[in-house]
Amino acid sequence: MYKFSLLEKKNLRDMARIQIEAYPSALQNTTIEQYAERLLEIHNRPNVKYYSALKDDKQVGGFSIWDFEMNCRQTMVKAGGIGGVAVDLCHKKEKVCREIMRYFINALRENGMNMAMLYPFDSSFYYRMGFGFGTLLQQFRLKPHDLMCGNSKAHITRLYEDSAEDLAAFYNTRVKRTHGLALKRADEFATRLKTPANKVFAYEDNGIRGYIVFQFKKGSDTSWLVNDMVISEMLFDSPEVFMELMAFVKSQADQVRYAIINTQDEGFINTVSDPRNHTDNIMPSVYQEVCKTGLGIMYRICDVEAFFADIANCRFGDLNMKLQVNVSDSFVPENDKSFMLEFSGGQCKIVAGATPNAVMEIGIAEFSSLVMGSVNLKALVKYGKAKLSDDTYLDVLSRSFSLDEKPVCFSHF
Repeated sequence: MYKFSLLEKKNLRDMARIQIEAYPSALQNTTIEQYAERLLEIHNRPNVKYYSALKDDKQVGGFSIWDFEMNCRQTMVKAGGIGGVAVDLCHKKEKVCREIMRYFINALRENGMNMAMLYPFDSSFYYRMGFGFGTLLQQFRLKPHDLMCGNSKAHITRLYEDSAEDLAAFYNTRVKRTHGLALKRADEFATRLKTPANKVFAYEDNGIRGYIVFQFKKGSDTSWLVNDMVISEMLFDSPEVFMELMAFVKSQADQVRYAIINTQDEGFINTVSDPRNHTDNIMPSVYQEVCKTGLGIMYRICDVEAFFADIANCRFGDLNMKLQVNVSDSFVPENDKSFMLEFSGGQCKIVAGATPNAVMEIGIAEFSSLVMGSVNLKALVKYGKAKLSDDTYLDVLSRSFSLDEKPVCFSHF
């Protein structure tokens, strides 16, 4: 019914129009010509391409596919992201988006990319297609003077576009140590550095060792003197670097009412003596509101067998057992079957003809989240989202699949 092809120049204006109408609040001040130019710039990058969804040779939708190399449990794997999913207003409720998603997953499978990622506009829609939840984002609203910090910010310096190569080099060293992060090119950082709203400050000591990205936000409708500082990204290699970055943020107290810190790190709250967000909201019985939380990235294993081959060097604790996993996947029939996972010293491979120690029944969405470490098996079993034939293995399996840190994603697509 629908055909898909790489975006052609003749369809560029239509693509820009469809995108603007699909995301009117975000793009309301952008003209078709301006957005067409932006789309073409992104389309010409080596790691991203826009595609048209066509019906009777008429463009009825569009999307982009991004190629990533991602750290998955300390092993680099190929992954794909989909962004800018948009459908022409005249073709809503005609299953265009569903067929876009089917094309996307099949394209990844054909190109050896066995993990898919996306940011959902409707999580239930993508959950039905097998996408599981990733790490929640926590947004803290803090008074700068409440931040834990050091006494010096001597190594803090502002970065500009000419620092893109150095910033990418530092970021990519952290990718190799941080589950979930994906490699980035210098031009991605150059785009951010030259955007006036973004302020990027780094800790430099024989090279970059940490950085924050923030934007100023109007804090009051009645006073132009009230400003908030929104920290959208922070990465560092040691506590000393973190303390200086926070000292820099704290030093802005004369200009900044709140430091609004977005983080995917559940441990961040332990760095603040008073994490309350100043709403004075009380939850039963005496729990004080400290942050907002948001659902962002979702993950999906596209090809279960190929994915476990990709992560053959990963460790699942020191697990030694055979686990039969009965995967339910209504969107990709090739995954909708049983897989025998053999763990030896924590390493895992798919085998045939073995007798399992236990059998797990699980949907592909939950299985994807479990493997990525964004949920633990005990929680899935507790709420009936997974079943285990022998509960005596629950503790060791839950510990083995869990990670000290949940996956982090700083890629925007």
